[in-house]
Amino acid sequence: MAEDALGTFEQIVSAAASLIGQRPAGVDAFAGINELTASRAVENLGRVQGELASAYRHLRDEPAIARVVVADENDRRETLYICRATPVTCGGVQLCSNLGPKGRLAALPVGDFARIRLPSGAVDLEVVEKAVFKPTCPGGMWDSQPTVFQAEGHGPLTIVSLRELLAAAGYADDDLDALERQLADDDEAVNVVEGLRRSVLTAMQLRDQPILDQFQDEIFRLPLDSRLAILGPPGTGKTTTLVRRLRQKVDFQFLSEEEQDLVETADANGPPHNQSWLMFTPTELLKQYVKEAFAREGVPAPEQRIRTWSDHRRDLARRSLPILRSATGGTLVINERVDPLQPATITDQIAWFEDFNAFSSAIFLEQISAHAAAIGGSADPTIARIGSRVAGLLSSASTRPVAAIAAVSAVFEELRKTSSSLNDEIRQRLRRPLARQVAADPTLLDDLARFIVTLSPDVEDDEDAEGDDEDEVPQQGRRAAQDAFLKALRGRAVAEARKRPVSRTSRNGRVLQWLTDRGMMLPEMADIGELVVVQRAARRLVASPTAFVRGVPARYRTFRRARLAVGRWYQESDIAGGEVSPHEVDVILLAMLRNARDMLDDTNLMRRLGDRTPQILSDVSRLQRNQILVDEATDFSPVQLACMAALASPWTNSFFACGDFNQRLTVWGARSVDHLRWIFPDIDVREIDVAYRQSRRLNELASALAAKDGKASTRMCQPARKVDPLSAPNIDPLFREFRRLSR
Repeated sequence: MAEDALGTFEQIVSAAASLIGQRPAGVDAFAGINELTASRAVENLGRVQGELASAYRHLRDEPAIARVVVADENDRRETLYICRATPVTCGGVQLCSNLGPKGRLAALPVGDFARIRLPSGAVDLEVVEKAVFKPTCPGGMWDSQPTVFQAEGHGPLTIVSLRELLAAAGYADDDLDALERQLADDDEAVNVVEGLRRSVLTAMQLRDQPILDQFQDEIFRLPLDSRLAILGPPGTGKTTTLVRRLRQKVDFQFLSEEEQDLVETADANGPPHNQSWLMFTPTELLKQYVKEAFAREGVPAPEQRIRTWSDHRRDLARRSLPILRSATGGTLVINERVDPLQPATITDQIAWFEDFNAFSSAIFLEQISAHAAAIGGSADPTIARIGSRVAGLLSSASTRPVAAIAAVSAVFEELRKTSSSLNDEIRQRLRRPLARQVAADPTLLDDLARFIVTLSPDVEDDEDAEGDDEDEVPQQGRRAAQDAFLKALRGRAVAEARKRPVSRTSRNGRVLQWLTDRGMMLPEMADIGELVVVQRAARRLVASPTAFVRGVPARYRTFRRARLAVGRWYQESDIAGGEVSPHEVDVILLAMLRNARDMLDDTNLMRRLGDRTPQILSDVSRLQRNQILVDEATDFSPVQLACMAALASPWTNSFFACGDFNQRLTVWGARSVDHLRWIFPDIDVREIDVAYRQSRRLNELASALAAKDGKASTRMCQPARKVDPLSAPNIDPLFREFRRLSR
């Protein structure tokens, strides 16, 4: 085995090196060029060539990680070499990737068999011999240090060096004197050890485990569109399995036909599949720790694809969705120093979110019903009939907001025409007072422009003005002054129509007060207010798909005030009305992401919206990725995990999390499988209880601690011959010295 392995290493390295030096194919590699798709085709060709070059370099540095001898049903034997990279063709060597179908055989113990699906059909193969390598090339001579070998009837054996094994076998007894023979026998005994010998970690890193066990191997090969959660104590290989799964699933050639169809559909509007993934970790330290593991597997892992949730939350809430105040929108400010939540709320975030979600849905439905009633109350019979029709559609729809939006969308075009016809009349009548004042006082607009700049961003618009200018571009100078004047008059007209005053603390109220102080006399505008009410209701009904998502932050503030008044979920704090804590941002984010996803999943609604699909839905769609992965998932709250899950593409719906409830380090972290099933009722929860990292005594201590808390114990990965690591003759000298000093 040793002689065959080292010779095969040389063959693989030679084949890979020759391919690295080949000139890459250019545009002339295509039989025909379609000008419309040429750039995409050339880009894909370049990407594939780059991936192959990377694979060849990997083979040059690590030619193989295992050698497996298998037998079919007729006892025909075949020797397979397993590598981590894309395999190359080299002589008579059967080289397979550990990500491919035959790569599964390397995870099986000797004596087990598996049905392998190949292009030629399914075949049953039994593993009769296996060697796991760690290739090295000291001094230009290939070796494996160490190698774990197992065959039928004996093993496993740990071979420290294959090259030393061959060197020892090359001496005849006649060539050695008695002293040299005893020394050679001793060297051979040290070089070949019965059982498994563990390597010592010299840094904070994931143990490099090129071959997984059969349970881990089965998990990482599950279909791309699976929802998975791996639970297990430290050292059971959860994160290693996660990394290996991503390595396989980002490589198009290792996907099944069904998976490839999903990917091609999802990639139509998103990034390329090999870049369409996101992984979340609780801390920056763990992020760096995992990035090194990705590098060993040859998976590029830039900062934008491995994120801590705190960083990604801030980016989503400020740059992608209008939650936190920024140049592109948003009204709230995150405050990490003050927490308005009761302690019980932190540990029961599912009930808190569901209460808010129900509250938000009820308010939204009330609002669109009120808009329908406002249109139905118009003095114009034609407009009133439209309002009656909308009310009828709402009454026949279910209590789900998306179903209500879909029902009302049938009359969106009529509502747009109504809003447009009223808009011209209202704008002309509102501009007349401004035109008269500017004619009498040419400095009015300049002075008003300087005044509105002084208004604090915290000054809120009057609630009646919400959403009036959603589609307008922000103006500056005199244009901004004109817009502020028209908004203020519109707000006053609506207030007169509804027989109530404009709030003095609102933005409109401040502008109206400034105009009054300047001596401007404003006319009665109740009749204009009636038109504005109808026009605004029509516009808001048309904008209801956008408002269902964008209006979540405003509805949350209403919810917080209502629940604080009754002492539920919230406690008295110094937090301002426009401030929110990080956990509150999580709740708002989840509501917005789920609302958007519900609409995107409604084919009837999306068909009716057509080219008028709201921008906010396109923004959410661009955030979605083919794969979402979470390490140490139990350190995240159920709401945070649900936010991550909502970022999974609806085509793949791929979610993979690993963690351990006993290792949870946060008060708000997920506490049970029920928390995971709240996110995905069909999530496949797998428990791994075979530990690879600890010594036997550390494992016994962990099991005893878990037993104190009523948890299941953890099994060690046992060698064939049980050896106490504290008395083994081949114990690492460094550990032996550590034991002596500690005593």
